[in-house]
Amino acid sequence: MTLNCASSPIQPFDARVMLDVHNLKALRLRRGGREVLSEQFQERRQCLTRAAIKRAESGRTVPYRTVRHLAAFYGIGVESLIDAAPDHQAPPARPAPDPWDVERLQCRAVIDAVHAVGQGRVIDVQGVAGAGKSHLLAFGASDARARGYVCVVLDGGSAGQPAAHTATSLMLALLGLDRPAAPGDAPLADRIRERCAALALPPVHVDACVSLIDDVPEWPLPATQLLQTAALCALIQHRVQHNGGNQPLLICIDDLQCADWQLAMILNVAVPATLDYPVLWMFATRLEPGPMRRPLGVRMDALARTTLHLAPPATRAGRADAGGVHRLDRSSA
Repeated sequence: MTLNCASSPIQPFDARVMLDVHNLKALRLRRGGREVLSEQFQERRQCLTRAAIKRAESGRTVPYRTVRHLAAFYGIGVESLIDAAPDHQAPPARPAPDPWDVERLQCRAVIDAVHAVGQGRVIDVQGVAGAGKSHLLAFGASDARARGYVCVVLDGGSAGQPAAHTATSLMLALLGLDRPAAPGDAPLADRIRERCAALALPPVHVDACVSLIDDVPEWPLPATQLLQTAALCALIQHRVQHNGGNQPLLICIDDLQCADWQLAMILNVAVPATLDYPVLWMFATRLEPGPMRRPLGVRMDALARTTLHLAPPATRAGRADAGGVHRLDRSSA
């Protein structure tokens, strides 16, 4: 039997080809970053490094064996990854759609609405680990900043951080003191008092702001929390009404599931209290397997909000994970 080599689609194993960059990036974004993908390749004993993935996505030629490894990993045909030579008689190929287009458009619509109407809103982003919540928050902050927002991007904290860490960061950012101190600067508590005095805050609110970084005054604990919350609300009001105009404000808090009870209590009061101003709150919450658990005290059911449930990272069904099987065999041995 004689094969017609001119019509055979089989490429030499060591040939170099150019890949469809748009399709390759879309496939990778559904699985996570290059680091996550490289770890999955190593677990499955596939010889693909982060440098190889970056080279393939840059539009440069790669060995054909790299294409075969990628196609096997994604469970698709090799021909769907190769950027074929343009055919003058065929219409130009359309780039693969970005998997984040829907969520980005929804975020942008809310950002524009808060700016136009002057009323606050909440964007609640939910998803499992690796679904892209932080990625979407970063886009929201960048897009809002380009539309004239003042942006404050925070982390909800973790079990190892101080209880008031996120509330303290919010207070410092609203006062413009979130940058490292320069040599010769006054102590932080003195600079907080100076900025608060410039805003004509009442002395009790000034003491409440200082209490977030220093010893708490001789107040009962509930009074301390309420005064700190009231001080943060006053700072938010001053920020959006800066120079006599309504400048929109975006406050992003990532990993809200790590919020401690103090931060949850502050948000439970501060969020609804500031929605009469052009303030957009954007939260990201990691969902764990099992029943959904709302962070302590953060109640958003009665608030004007947009909830985005991000799909989990794509996985191949019907095929065992070689890395997982290897780990299982090694642990049982």
